[in-house]
Amino acid sequence: MWMTADYVGIAAAGILLITAIIATILFLMKNMTRRENSMKQEADSELQRLSLSFRTATDNKVSFDGSHDDPTPHAHAQNYKFEHLQKATQYFSSSNLISGAVYRGRLDGEDVAIRRLPTHVVSRIEFHLAQQSIIEHPNIIRVLGTCTPDANAPDSFLVIEYASNGSLRDWIHGGLAIKNQFIASCDRLLNWNQRLKICADAANAMHFLHDAVNLFHIRLNVGNIFLDHEFNAKICVSLESKNDREEGWLAPEYVRERVVSPSVDVFAFGVVLLEVMSGRPPASGKLYDEIEMVESGEECLRGWMDGRMGEGYSIDAAVEVVKLARCCVEEEAAARPGAGEIAAKLLNVVEEG
Repeated sequence: MWMTADYVGIAAAGILLITAIIATILFLMKNMTRRENSMKQEADSELQRLSLSFRTATDNKVSFDGSHDDPTPHAHAQNYKFEHLQKATQYFSSSNLISGAVYRGRLDGEDVAIRRLPTHVVSRIEFHLAQQSIIEHPNIIRVLGTCTPDANAPDSFLVIEYASNGSLRDWIHGGLAIKNQFIASCDRLLNWNQRLKICADAANAMHFLHDAVNLFHIRLNVGNIFLDHEFNAKICVSLESKNDREEGWLAPEYVRERVVSPSVDVFAFGVVLLEVMSGRPPASGKLYDEIEMVESGEECLRGWMDGRMGEGYSIDAAVEVVKLARCCVEEEAAARPGAGEIAAKLLNVVEEG
């Protein structure tokens, strides 16, 4: 006959088995939730990279210094007809080609830049922009609208604000765009004061994106900083592929783990500062060696600065900018300054001349 102890033992074993099953189910559900959240964050991050320089999700107008003004209604992005873009660019004539797949056009009496992109990229941009109103910032390129010729077309078009003086890369490295008829001042070089102002403008845009709308650029570089007719800088979203830039120019944590944070932009901005000062891109893998050499003395610093500027700059200001760049490219993300601090320091350097 079964004893009471036997029944108790069987009951206890059953309870333990049920508990183990429940624990396993909860563990699996928790892991699935984590995986779904991770995938969602990854998708959101990718969408941010496609759209952050176009629009923001706020209805407040943001001033030059990132402060909020009274809410102001704004228009939404337009859907352009393909025939209008054809007419605007003289049927994508080579005479209107700026560089790559970017054409100059004229729509509604305004100069615009029209960029050909894969349809799936433009579709994602359209989906995002449809939910948001346009907000203007003086240091961010505006997106005016999109165009998809046909649902099955492999390529579509992005219509953006036209920057009449090309990209910062054109001026620092003498790119193709600076040699064509669209650049208003191609016979000039950027002097020290202009370079400082451009860097301060770009820092202000980065500050706005990070602190006002909580968005990150990820691939900020001299190629997506543009200059208007008065040489004001405007940053544009990165639409390049992951292979368009050398990995060594990106923040270490982004290269290793694709970590997305404000510090990734700060690192990239530090590289921009060094490039603008020297007139050369830092050698991949030798960034810290270069900074150490520059910081070793005034003579080394002068030899490293872009010789096209002559000696038309303050050595004290140059030292301050090098120090700031060094802080921006610290290997540890936590050691880098915030965008607001960078913008404030550059503004002080600009004001002090």
